[in-house]
Amino acid sequence: MSIINLKDIEYTDGINKRLVFDNEQSSLTLLSFKAGKERSLHCDEKDEVAQIIEGLADITVGENTYRLQAGEMIVMPAKTPHGLKAIEDTKMLLLRPKHVH
Repeated sequence: MSIINLKDIEYTDGINKRLVFDNEQSSLTLLSFKAGKERSLHCDEKDEVAQIIEGLADITVGENTYRLQAGEMIVMPAKTPHGLKAIEDTKMLLLRPKHVH
């Protein structure tokens, strides 16, 4: 067991991902997005939770877009199109139950 600094991920030209943990039940991934970077709309088979830990991002879920800042989180329901656009340099956590993309 070790302490994890959730802001300890660098910004890169693309989307930077770091797996925090992964077990039979779920996974937690730390991501960073430079301002202007996007994760296009896509669907997943199970609910996911995104929590912004630094920056500002627009997260689209279904037909609605929400502007989230540090300390805010959103549930993205299963089989609902969702995506992200970083308004500022942004770091976030993504909690996912086990499923295959």
